[in-house]
Amino acid sequence: GDHTTVPSVSTTLTPVVQSPGCGKRNPKGVIDRITGGNETESEYGEFPWMMAIFRKEEVLGQQNEFVYQCGGSLIHRQVVLTAAHSLRDKQASELIVRGGEWDTQTTRETFPDQDRSIVEIVIHPEFYKGGHLNNVALLFLDSPFELNSIIQPVCLPPQDANFDHHTCVAAGWGMDAHGKTGTYQAKLRNIDLPIVPNGECQYTLRTTRLGAKFTLHDSFICAGGVKGKDTCKGDGGSPLVCPIPKKQHQYYQTGIVSWGIGCGENGVPGAYGNVAMFRNWIDQHMIQRNFGTSSYSP
Repeated sequence: GDHTTVPSVSTTLTPVVQSPGCGKRNPKGVIDRITGGNETESEYGEFPWMMAIFRKEEVLGQQNEFVYQCGGSLIHRQVVLTAAHSLRDKQASELIVRGGEWDTQTTRETFPDQDRSIVEIVIHPEFYKGGHLNNVALLFLDSPFELNSIIQPVCLPPQDANFDHHTCVAAGWGMDAHGKTGTYQAKLRNIDLPIVPNGECQYTLRTTRLGAKFTLHDSFICAGGVKGKDTCKGDGGSPLVCPIPKKQHQYYQTGIVSWGIGCGENGVPGAYGNVAMFRNWIDQHMIQRNFGTSSYSP
């Protein structure tokens, strides 16, 4: 018997969404009618790689409730980058990842946000909780996100790339993870911050409660320290991104919001996980799982 099947021809042509490549910011947002209103509020779809990670909580025999856990960034349709400490030892089955989120309090977004389950969490083998060293984790999802104008991956910098003195952007829902009753901004916010060289950053951090012998590990990159500008806008796991030189509106993720020492103290930079130090480690895990590295290479 000849079992050749003729592919059914569909008359409705679905438009092929040409992927714009990684790291493309939509500075004006995706649509005009939803605006942040003030300069620190992000426009809808402005940072399409921003991911919100929620934990499922049983509410007395009712439907699971999703509680905001931390931020993350999309590096491939099926892979999210975040901070290891932000996962707080939660199992993959307890978390979900949401893309396309902008205002966590309403559903007035034009495109539906998309939720994905996590099948595997990979934490850096040298992650040290005590000092948040090598504070990085990869979340591998059960199925890929459907990319659209509000869900796109960010670019990652080459191993050991240096961004000293570049002006970069931190975005996040501003969860204050330090208090038990952390409040967070409903809408995504962002703030411009300069990258501070590690030597200078270590010098400043030694003037805080860390003391004169404090050594800043290579797995950190510092940003901020501008008087009167609060660098605590981001929440754990959220990305710090820098413009790619000579490219318009295209960004590398250089940092992962990591810890809060000196957080909000005037003139003290924040320390972020240094993505350029983790690039080889990330590549290795992506290649191992046949995801490759092209999704985050500009």
